Amino acid sequence: MSADQASQWRTAPGFMLAALGAAVGLGNIWRFSYVAGENGGGAFVLAYLVCVLAIGVPLLIAELAIGRASHTDPVTAFARISPGRPWRWAGWPGIAACIAILGYYPVVAGWVANYLWHVAAHGVDPPGTVDHAARLAAMLADPAQALLWPAVVIAAGAVVVALGIAGGIERASAILMPLFFLLLVGLALHGLTLDGAARALGFLFRPDWAALARPRTWLAAVGQAFFSIGLAMGILVTYGGYLPRAQRLPAPALVIAFGDTAVSLVAGLMVFPAVFTYGFDPAQGTTLVFTVLPEVFAAMPAGRLVAAAFFLLLVIAALTSLVSLIEVPVALLVARLRWRRPAAALAVAVGALVFALPSALGFGVLAPHLPGEAPFLDRLDHLASDILLPLSGIAIALVAGWRWRRAEALAEAGLTGASGWLWLWSLRALLPVAIAAAMARGLGLL
Repeated sequence: MSADQASQWRTAPGFMLAALGAAVGLGNIWRFSYVAGENGGGAFVLAYLVCVLAIGVPLLIAELAIGRASHTDPVTAFARISPGRPWRWAGWPGIAACIAILGYYPVVAGWVANYLWHVAAHGVDPPGTVDHAARLAAMLADPAQALLWPAVVIAAGAVVVALGIAGGIERASAILMPLFFLLLVGLALHGLTLDGAARALGFLFRPDWAALARPRTWLAAVGQAFFSIGLAMGILVTYGGYLPRAQRLPAPALVIAFGDTAVSLVAGLMVFPAVFTYGFDPAQGTTLVFTVLPEVFAAMPAGRLVAAAFFLLLVIAALTSLVSLIEVPVALLVARLRWRRPAAALAVAVGALVFALPSALGFGVLAPHLPGEAPFLDRLDHLASDILLPLSGIAIALVAGWRWRRAEALAEAGLTGASGWLWLWSLRALLPVAIAAAMARGLGLL
């Protein structure tokens, strides 16, 4: 075991803040509310909470337990608990998913950083004076901006990782996550004072109970529960490897899972009252943040301050998630090749920037030279979200549920009696079927 592998989280709250930082990302700010509105509002929220408890928490505990049992990188961790073929390779799909996400996530994070800089430097444009869709398109087509901002966020994330577990990731999370929560709650309280707050509450929480009878609602809930917590990409196995033996897992797992869910719900209270107040369509998906909300901020009192706080919130969410994505390949290089952590962080940062080039430039100079009609960023997201992550999740569930020695698995998870039985059988039966169904939906097969 290397000195870096022997590193541990300094405190349990520090670990939970880091894990929450990994789970909470850009998708929490707008995707959850949008999907909820499409799938029954309050009924979807109920289905989502059920899926978090039945699918998200068991897989989260399994990943943390596997990491803590081995105290090494995600690939070696699975090989140790299940050395037979092909199960010893169960960690590789998660690594592949993590690397694929590094190929486009810094690009989107760079867009957010660009918007924060623009608001801080120039304020908000007067209502109706700027075509924000055209501004976004111009930014994406400019190679200098398309490369500068991803490079900035990658460099910031790599510096945090290079400083180590306690001195880098845990310390940064202890600063950034409380600031994130403070901004989130403050902006949500501001949203609830707007005229559209009642419509937003109805949009998010009005129950359409008939939606619970539709398979689409449950498949959407499974997908959201699975992807929003940061599962199956090697992050939680890696973070679990830095946990001390005395740390129990069920309580932190519940805090992380439901903390991530609470962030999504509160983010809806932050975004949609403003959207409804100023007469915009909430069904905008990803473009809501970059083309609709700038117009909303321009129309509201103290719009510059609110816009700056909002984009700072997004930058923090993007950065904490990016740190965890960088940590996974860094841990792999440190454990398997015995690299020093700063050198590994630098290598991963350079590799991530090079790998992100097609996504960053795929809306501009590289667009005519890339195969296919969809942007390269979208295709990479499809590969990660709809293929690699579900395959990784199924592999983790099968290894932890069937290949790991039952007594050892239960001891590492800290579960006994009925809770242990439910955990094992959710891994053995419920999770593989549910994740496979969500994967089929993502591939258009259901």
